Amino acid sequence: MKHRRQLVCTAVVLLLGMIVAGGCSSYPTKFPIIPGGKIAREHGKPMEGGYYMDFDPKADTLEVTPVEDTNPVKTQHILIATVKDADGKPLECRRVEWIISEGSVGDIVEVDESGWYKQRGYKVDNKYAVSHTNRGNHVLTRGNDDPSDDIQIGKGQTWCVITSPVEGDTHVVAYAPAIHDWNKHKVFVIKHWNDAQWEFPPDAVNPIGTPHTMAVKVAKASDGSPHKGWIVTFKVADGPDAVFAPGDQPTVSVKTGDDGVARVQLKQVRPVEGANTVEMEIVRPEDNTCGCKPAARIATGKMVKTWVGPRIGIDKTAPAAAGVGDQIQYGIVVTNPGQADATNVRVVDTMPDGIQYVSSRPEATVSGQTLTWNLGTLAAGGSQTLSVVAKTTRTGTFQNCAEVTGDHGLTARDCASTVVTAPKLAVEKTGPAEVLICEPITYRIVVRNTGDGPATNVRVTDELPDGLTTSDGRKSAAFDAGTLQPGEAKQASYTVKASHPGTFSNTAVAASAEGAKAEATHKVTVRQPVLALTKSGPETRFINREATYEITVSNKGDGEARNTVVTDTLPAGLTFVSATEGGQMTGGKVVWNVGTLAAGASKTMSMTVRATAMGAQRNTVVATATCTDAQAEVTTTIEGIPAILLEVVDVEDPIEVGQNEVYVITVTNQGSAVGTNIRVSCVLPAEQDYVAGQGPTQATAAGKTVTFAPLASLAPKAQAVFRVTAKANAAGDVRFAVEMVSDQMTSPVNETESTHQYK
Repeated sequence: MKHRRQLVCTAVVLLLGMIVAGGCSSYPTKFPIIPGGKIAREHGKPMEGGYYMDFDPKADTLEVTPVEDTNPVKTQHILIATVKDADGKPLECRRVEWIISEGSVGDIVEVDESGWYKQRGYKVDNKYAVSHTNRGNHVLTRGNDDPSDDIQIGKGQTWCVITSPVEGDTHVVAYAPAIHDWNKHKVFVIKHWNDAQWEFPPDAVNPIGTPHTMAVKVAKASDGSPHKGWIVTFKVADGPDAVFAPGDQPTVSVKTGDDGVARVQLKQVRPVEGANTVEMEIVRPEDNTCGCKPAARIATGKMVKTWVGPRIGIDKTAPAAAGVGDQIQYGIVVTNPGQADATNVRVVDTMPDGIQYVSSRPEATVSGQTLTWNLGTLAAGGSQTLSVVAKTTRTGTFQNCAEVTGDHGLTARDCASTVVTAPKLAVEKTGPAEVLICEPITYRIVVRNTGDGPATNVRVTDELPDGLTTSDGRKSAAFDAGTLQPGEAKQASYTVKASHPGTFSNTAVAASAEGAKAEATHKVTVRQPVLALTKSGPETRFINREATYEITVSNKGDGEARNTVVTDTLPAGLTFVSATEGGQMTGGKVVWNVGTLAAGASKTMSMTVRATAMGAQRNTVVATATCTDAQAEVTTTIEGIPAILLEVVDVEDPIEVGQNEVYVITVTNQGSAVGTNIRVSCVLPAEQDYVAGQGPTQATAAGKTVTFAPLASLAPKAQAVFRVTAKANAAGDVRFAVEMVSDQMTSPVNETESTHQYK
């Protein structure tokens, strides 16, 4: 029962540790600890039953690197521990104890203190320290600006740093208490400290066939003075055959001299490219003076020696195509892509028949069709450019090859081909066969290369004959077609105009830079229609009367008058009544669509209008057609008709002798024109005497005659009223007489009014 209670207590403690542990909750053996404060030491295993059970079943293996190493005294050395599970996965927050065994030299300098809980890493003294594996990745720097010596600490790892000021060995025990297996929870580490520091040669690159001196320097770490007589062994581990001098063997041992340096010379058995790995070992010799220092291996290292040789390459370029007689340029680029100089470099270029040498740069040695350049040494990574100018002499495909050679059997060859062709031009020129003089003449030129080579700088020109000019007034037209590949065609259009009728013939000529030519001719007839227009009609008409006009349009030219239209614009005083030949009234205009009027043809039409306003009515007619027009007009004077009515009435009838009678004279213009200079006069009978006269003009009496001054005008539909008062002086049936004249009358108008007078 007691043992059972211990297990229950342990389980409770473990549970509380998982809840409160925070940053390392995955470590089931943590006790409840309040964060912060001073570092508190703790047990490696839980209390009570934890010592007797596998309290952390995940922890399986402890690894430490390096397990054994040699370092100079007075330097720091870091040990990195990793706690893993059975699958090799690093575990975080696992405790690692670092113990320096009794009798060892050296001390613990510092230990991983990651975390902020009380259980974070701590050093008890210089021989014992505790740390915990990290929860994430960290970088441990040495405090300098060189990132290459930084130490990467991964998840599940922790570290400890040791040092020693004196020679000897440090034996370190790394212990992970969470690992239940006693065979796995400890790792034994040994560090050898020597008062020595060394420098191994770096990797190097050398040309093939050249020797390479290698030196290893060994000195005391304490004061930098050289170690004399130490043994350095050099060994060719792999790569092409190579030996060391002295001895010409692949493995040699050499003692350091007074300067602490052991030197050898590495050389190839045969000059070939490749890389040798050289392994080196430094051994401290036995100290026979005291017998206290047996021989010991201090350090090992290696370097890679790369042997490089020269390479050779050549690139030959030429234009893909050229025409017969063209000058072409060949380019030759010789390269050494290797890492060693190429010597005795020589280039030979033999030109094919059909290609004629002109010049080269640098100047070649010429023998017939063969060109030679002796370039000497071409540096590693260097290049040399050659150029050749040649002339083509015939058509065909020509391959030109250049070859380069050099020492060590170097050789390369490259070829370039040029197709030599000749162009041939063809020209097509199209345009209208016949136009009217006002119409533009549009030419379409097609130039085509019917040969097998490109035609360059192709230009088409067209010299115009007298009477034709371009739209901007020039006497010639031209366009540049540029380069035409075989079978390719280009076209252009341009417009000219004629200054007079006639037949015009002109030729377009195409030419290329290669001398190819072609031409095409076109003929066009230019015609001119000429419209003539006549119009007849009455000179005068009375208002509201009809008038008829006759119109004749004729084509007096040699070209047809297309789209002929006759338009008669009516003035405001004329109103359309009718028209012949399909004339239509539209917007105050009478329009006849005549269509095409052939040369020499004519068309007659008429229209009838009604006069609605007096005055001179100018009636204009216009005929239009393509390239021509004409105009005619007729003026008709529209007159009005003054019709003046004269009326006379007596106011009272009969009247008694001695009484006055009033006669009312009314003048009315019933016509459509103004009556002018209207004059009214009256004659009283013997039985009456004049009393008074009233009216729009002054009345004057002379005996029995009463005359009114002339009335200047009387508008159509207007009236003028005159009154004459007379006194009856005798009985009788009397007659009162009135006469009226005007400018428009050819004879006077007379009216009488009878009045019966009695006693």
